Amino acid sequence: MKMTDRPMATLRTVNNKYPIPEKDRIELIQVDGWQVISKKDEFEIGDMCIYAEPDSIFPEIPDFEFLRPKKFRIKTMKMAGVISQGIVFPLSILPLRNKKYVLGEDVTELIGITKYKSEPDNSIPQPTWMKNPIVKKLLRYKIFRTILLPNKEYKGFPKFISKTDEENVQNLPYLFSEEFKNVPFAVREKIEGQSGTWFLQRKKNWFGKEIFEFGVCSRNIRKFKKDNSSFWKVAIKYNIENILKELIGDKNEWIAIQGECVGPGIQGNIYKLNDVDVYMFNYIEPKGKMDDKIAEVVMNSYSIRWCPLIDNEYYLPSTANDVLEYSNGTSLLYNTDREGLVFRNYEKNISFKARSPKYLLKSDT
Repeated sequence: MKMTDRPMATLRTVNNKYPIPEKDRIELIQVDGWQVISKKDEFEIGDMCIYAEPDSIFPEIPDFEFLRPKKFRIKTMKMAGVISQGIVFPLSILPLRNKKYVLGEDVTELIGITKYKSEPDNSIPQPTWMKNPIVKKLLRYKIFRTILLPNKEYKGFPKFISKTDEENVQNLPYLFSEEFKNVPFAVREKIEGQSGTWFLQRKKNWFGKEIFEFGVCSRNIRKFKKDNSSFWKVAIKYNIENILKELIGDKNEWIAIQGECVGPGIQGNIYKLNDVDVYMFNYIEPKGKMDDKIAEVVMNSYSIRWCPLIDNEYYLPSTANDVLEYSNGTSLLYNTDREGLVFRNYEKNISFKARSPKYLLKSDT
């Protein structure tokens, strides 16, 4: 079983290395689009290394005891005037010394790394009996969920919908080639909150009558029961179930919208809101995601806001560091540093995020 939703530690190549002024024991190395402070001369250009992204949590074992003051969590940091994101290790720390490792290999689970979660996941892992095909079918119906899951909530994110996690620009070095030099991207503010998914699925009951099943999810969890979570508060506030019934049409088997819940009790409420609200960023049908410009108009017609537009035609600069610098700025929601930016080109099906180093340095202190 995977310990994280995406690889946190992978085998990569050291692309370059740079001296840090007035520092003799450390240097800055580049791994894809990431820059990391490392011991001087521990790596040479072209070496394969283990790179672990920010928010990796290492196991409490002797090899990583030096991380104890940081509670074994890797954060964005600034040292000697340079920003460092992530951490690098030689392959010698891997437990299977005789194995032939390959570039790009995921070693997250092998090392025992987990992903930091700013808010705890209080759900209960799905027990074996729930994986039974008959039980799965029964749980589609509210009456059986009420009987079988009276006071519990189990992991059950719908498989037909992608989860809400954009790739970091530092992991996409190919974007800075000539091929993408003239490709325009729409840029929107990345909102700091709780990512949620609301969906409607067309089904038939035991009598063959068409029915609709409404679902509410956090980033990873299906919220079967109405509770006091921001996801259900938003669903009720905007009557999302009825909105999706109006939007699903005659041919779609399902429809989903995804957005960032913000407000009191969520990530420190950095936008100083008095009530829970939401900013949508995805409108999804079986054929794919709807273009932001169209989806925003549709959602606005129901008084639901879309994540703010920063630039409708942005062209990538020379490096990922330039994009990260561009991601720094003031939020359009409130006079505070924004968390970052999301870049999209629907024609080429490219979507990625750039998290503001300035915001990360402030939030990680």
